[in-house]
Amino acid sequence: MKKWTTILLGACSLVLFAGCSDQKQATQKETDSMQKVFTKTAEKGQVAPDFELAAVDGKTYKLSDFKGKKVYLKFWASWCSICLASLPETNDLAKEGGDDYVVLTVVSPDHQGEKSEADFKKWYKGLDYKDFPVLVDPSGKLLEYYSVRSYPTQAFIDSKGNLIKTQPGFMEEETVVETLNSLV
Repeated sequence: MKKWTTILLGACSLVLFAGCSDQKQATQKETDSMQKVFTKTAEKGQVAPDFELAAVDGKTYKLSDFKGKKVYLKFWASWCSICLASLPETNDLAKEGGDDYVVLTVVSPDHQGEKSEADFKKWYKGLDYKDFPVLVDPSGKLLEYYSVRSYPTQAFIDSKGNLIKTQPGFMEEETVVETLNSLV
């Protein structure tokens, strides 16, 4: 009986280890590709480099997919009370965007106090925001590139793909809309 228990535990450990290894390899691939793109920090007026990130909903999003649209990029964290309080407004903005602009939000698991990716996804399932994607940046390279030091932080990219403004801290919905409307 002891022998079978040991064998079963060993087999389960191997399966678990293999699953974790695959996830780590996928994350490492994503990290490597992000490092090639983000070798410096964002500069106002410069073209924002393309990125590709998976979202909580399982879809993959690329910044270049939104060329021709204004982009409101919001960095936030699950522990940030201001971020959580502003999610309903973010959801409303995303609904209203239409053909003019798109709202993308970014979280970075295991960075700046954020939960692990699995814990974040489990926690986020309990929320009911369906109008904006939550992109997952496991490498934290997007945080570094946009110099995110506090949450929330916003970045505004015009329809030509140029970074126009980054703004740390809370922004009223009206101010976000005014900023988006001022972009080309």
